Amino acid sequence: MSQRRAGHVNRCTNCRINHYFCVCSELSTFSIQTNVSLIVHVSELKLTSNTAQFVEKNLPDRAEIFIRGRMNDTFVADPILARSGRALFLFPDENSVELNAEFVSQNPGPYHLIVPDGSWTQAKRVKKREERFDSVPTVRLPAGIVGEYKLRKAPQPEWVSTYEAVAYALGILESKACEEHMMKFFRKWVQATLNSRSGNFSLSENLPKK
Repeated sequence: MSQRRAGHVNRCTNCRINHYFCVCSELSTFSIQTNVSLIVHVSELKLTSNTAQFVEKNLPDRAEIFIRGRMNDTFVADPILARSGRALFLFPDENSVELNAEFVSQNPGPYHLIVPDGSWTQAKRVKKREERFDSVPTVRLPAGIVGEYKLRKAPQPEWVSTYEAVAYALGILESKACEEHMMKFFRKWVQATLNSRSGNFSLSENLPKK
């Protein structure tokens, strides 16, 4: 059996990487006050490169995934809007306001971060198609953040993955410690996935430390 095929057969059901590079031991929860609602397009569910799954795994008490785009299934925004906290829609559209210390000072929490997930085109459609989100203010990350997600090519360097967007947003809304906690896992997951995809199982020095 080829290494590539072996990597598929021996994949961890939780982190979805070959068991040789499994990063599940690196997953640890972090306590926050912000509720996080991830609106995930159904096409993302089958992709091992999807990052929203790890937001939920790192923040199981606060993060929840809501699926949209299923055939013959109408997406309903009510369960999302019913969650507690000052609702903020995270997406860098033309009407978005920058998340920063001044914003937090003028708009105190606790918060409810609503995050569309999927391709950039899919994510952009969410608020435009769902009228219930019209009253939710849109926010964006500060300029200068460069994505570290090497598993997909972003249209622009500053367009980060869903996981990174949540991590950096919580770094502002919650604490820098939360951001660092999430990004530490993210970097290990990205590297482990790249190692697994390379098919070179001799890269033991890059394995996460158990």
